[in-house]
Amino acid sequence: MQVASRAQSETVGMILLLGLVVVVVTVGGVAALAAVDDYRDDAPLVELDVTVDGSNLTLAHRAGDTLRAGDVAVVTRSEDTTTRYSLGTDGDINRRATTSESQFGPGDSWRPTAPVGFDGSDPYLVLVVHEPSNTVIHRAERTLGAVTETPGPAPTPRPTTTSPPATTTSTATTTATTATTTTTTTTTTPESTAINGVHVEDRTTNSGGAGYRVDYDVAAGSDFDRVRVTFENLDSSWATQTVTETNARGFATYDIGAGVGDRYRITVAALDAGGNVLDSRTISDVADGDNPDANTGLPETNDPKIRGAALIDLTQEGAAYELNYNVTNASNLSEIRVEFDNLDAPSATAELSGTAPRGTIAGYSAYDGTEGDDYEVVIRVFDEDGVLVDRRVISDVADGVDPAGNDDLTRVSSPSFEGTIIDDLSMTQADYEASYNVTDRAEFGRVRLWVSNVDDSYAEGIYESADPRNTIDDFAAEDNGGTFGMTYRIRLQLLDADGVVVDERIVTDDADWTDPSGNDGLSRAGSPSFDSVSVSDNSQTNRNRVRYRVDYEVVGTGEFAEVEVYFRNRQQPQASGVIRSTATSENNLEYTETYGTGDTYDIEVRVVDADGIVVDRYVLSDIAGDKNA
Repeated sequence: MQVASRAQSETVGMILLLGLVVVVVTVGGVAALAAVDDYRDDAPLVELDVTVDGSNLTLAHRAGDTLRAGDVAVVTRSEDTTTRYSLGTDGDINRRATTSESQFGPGDSWRPTAPVGFDGSDPYLVLVVHEPSNTVIHRAERTLGAVTETPGPAPTPRPTTTSPPATTTSTATTTATTATTTTTTTTTTPESTAINGVHVEDRTTNSGGAGYRVDYDVAAGSDFDRVRVTFENLDSSWATQTVTETNARGFATYDIGAGVGDRYRITVAALDAGGNVLDSRTISDVADGDNPDANTGLPETNDPKIRGAALIDLTQEGAAYELNYNVTNASNLSEIRVEFDNLDAPSATAELSGTAPRGTIAGYSAYDGTEGDDYEVVIRVFDEDGVLVDRRVISDVADGVDPAGNDDLTRVSSPSFEGTIIDDLSMTQADYEASYNVTDRAEFGRVRLWVSNVDDSYAEGIYESADPRNTIDDFAAEDNGGTFGMTYRIRLQLLDADGVVVDERIVTDDADWTDPSGNDGLSRAGSPSFDSVSVSDNSQTNRNRVRYRVDYEVVGTGEFAEVEVYFRNRQQPQASGVIRSTATSENNLEYTETYGTGDTYDIEVRVVDADGIVVDRYVLSDIAGDKNA
């Protein structure tokens, strides 16, 4: 079977120029309609033929203006599929490969590279679009069978009726002036088809073009057959598209690859088997990424809903996020999708998903340089029908600080920190460790420490432990040269078994050997402790040799691990150091350095238990060589 039609150009008269003629040609029993739509002064004047034979399509240029191939698109549309071809990239002219600069003039024929997929059963429409003038310069329509529904203005809703038809009584009275008064009474029943709700989501992006997702819910009576969703572009008629769905509750999508900023009229119509409109809803919108105000929602009492959400900003070198959430009515839940939309760098936008009713959507990270970008994080919840039933948007700047307004997702059974210690061990370079103890461990998941350098992002890190009582000391000084004195933001987070943050401690601290305020004591019954400690200054000033001797005795050694002694030189940090011993008793633990006499040393002697936690301390300051330690 073939479909062929012809549109006249300037070479065949000025009638077409005035837009007054629609030509209908019948070839081999096939109806073809050709007309120039939305004619503009800058549109070319051409005579074209379209032939569709099986899976082959040919566009022939008969007369008129020569066209630049890159300016012309061919749009093919069947009932369920719309395909767009460019003459400059997606086919050949006269059997020769084309480029955007190729010329398409009288006598030329263009064919697409791939088969067009016309199976002879669906209505089939071919539009030839001149893109610079945004004008349809040729239209060819192939129909088989009775009537093909053609996308157009939204149908006017009519009164809801029952099946079988409602009983109607009409009374007419005629006066001398021939005026007629008509009274109509319509009987309906609850089984009649009606649209309960429609939600239109504008998913337009500058890179992807106009995009929409329409979710709908129809109370289907015995007369219901299908739902038709028409995406009518009021500025570019070729971009209009119709989608048909047989489910009474479902969704339809639109993605045309163009149309940003265009006006759209979106109509959802419930149809009977004869194609009659039983009920409809129409929403107007501009394709700009913002949802229209006329959304009615999709009410169902058992729909899953977002009970709480918390966006965790893990940005360090490049934006990084995770989302904690909790959803109710989970028996009807199919999926949660989270779109991390970078408003400054669209290429960094990504979508992640999960199916658990309470948990974490994790794993989003962007390239270095996206820190500081603006983000919109869109949470979408879908029911078992795949329908969008709840949505929330959280705005944030990717700076390592959580946005205001995060929900508290803890529950009665959640674990919590019984105590935390953040130790600033910086001597020549920044050095931190964090100790903690967790109570109510039935739902314990893990603890996460992340250290962020406020002054320079190169000295940062995130570390985790699955031990409910432990010390995380991975942020090693030797990996972060030149960072002494810089400011750090330190977060110690407790995550439950679902990966949700249920407790947290955040401090800001200068890496200067001084611990931040708020530290707890983590010793417990049975923890080791000092029975005695003494530090002797045996430094030799005449040789500029620093020497300290440490004697100690530890009691309660059941959980003992080691003793560590830090010597920090205030004037010359490079003359600082640490010594350790696993003995519970020492009579001569010695620290030496070949210079530094006369300098002040801060000395800390620490007992460490089997979990790596400091459970006892002895602290003093001394001038090396004055024999006063």
